[in-house]
Amino acid sequence: MRDFRSAQARCREFLLNGIKIAYGSMRVRRYRAGTFGKQPVILGKVQFRFRGTVHIGDKFMADGIAAGVTIKVARDAVLSMGNGCYMNTGSAIEVYHEVRIGDHALIAPFASIFDDDRHEAEPGSSRAKGPVIVGNNVWLGRNVAVLPGITIGDGSVIGANSVVSRDIPPNCFAAGAPARVIRKLEIPEGWVRW
Repeated sequence: MRDFRSAQARCREFLLNGIKIAYGSMRVRRYRAGTFGKQPVILGKVQFRFRGTVHIGDKFMADGIAAGVTIKVARDAVLSMGNGCYMNTGSAIEVYHEVRIGDHALIAPFASIFDDDRHEAEPGSSRAKGPVIVGNNVWLGRNVAVLPGITIGDGSVIGANSVVSRDIPPNCFAAGAPARVIRKLEIPEGWVRW
């Protein structure tokens, strides 16, 4: 009896995953399907506004069930996301110039990435400070804000409620407002954070 129930549970899980992938694929067709890789999973309220160039890799997942997920790409802007990226509830990416995100990036609830200040801090100041680059296998914790012109190295973790206002080297744990490196992380070659 136990084997039958476990087989039944595995079958149900397999079917539900297939339905999620099919539903995600149907939803992304409305937003230029060519910009998405294979097997996207889109759950809940997810808003896409693509006016620029967008490439999102395979197995992208956005979970907007509890609060909406937003990706906005302005005209002439470029967004590139690698394979296996995950955006959790309430997270946002706004691109006015260029944002590059590597493979297997995890964006926790209410984290945000912006590449433009949107308003001048003082008369004549530049709103854009260069592209935002988030490396492979990076985890942005809850409520993290990544500011314009920042590079976060491969394998790094940014702690909850941090403001990333300067570059973070690879394989580091950084936290605070402004975020600073707390310690080096020992990450084996080929290991992926999931």
